Amino acid sequence: MYYSEFSTPLGKMYAVADKEHILGLYYKGQKHCPEMSQYQYCPEDWLLEAAASQIQSYFSDSDYAFDLPINPLVTEFQRRVLSVLQNIPAGTTLSYQQVANELNQPTATRAVASAIAKNPLIIVIPCHRVIGQDGSLRGFAAGLERKQQLLDLERRVIAA
Repeated sequence: MYYSEFSTPLGKMYAVADKEHILGLYYKGQKHCPEMSQYQYCPEDWLLEAAASQIQSYFSDSDYAFDLPINPLVTEFQRRVLSVLQNIPAGTTLSYQQVANELNQPTATRAVASAIAKNPLIIVIPCHRVIGQDGSLRGFAAGLERKQQLLDLERRVIAA
């Protein structure tokens, strides 16, 4: 597996890939970010360059539709949760409870929150669009300040 690092308006990010898929996108210092020393540094890899380019495009147009071959290495339950997140439109939010309801598992709110916290593809799988049932910001592996900034960015673009 390979990795590269690149800058975004909200800080340095890492992209991790195998030969065919993006496996992870992480902010430096975020929770659940793997140690990059276990991967080979390869900034010229076409797939890693595509990930960096598409993240930059998102910051220019937060309604940007990602077109990356992704393969998050997660459990089947996490995959189902992440699938729900991929259908949340830019500029909108769902609560953790609503995500659990979408899975037809209304009592699984804590499990949903745990799965979301371990999302290995931050921004591409928009976990920042999930909030508390009361509308408050709750949990974000890259920090609540970044979560608010991503939501504000999307709302500005949608309102324009």
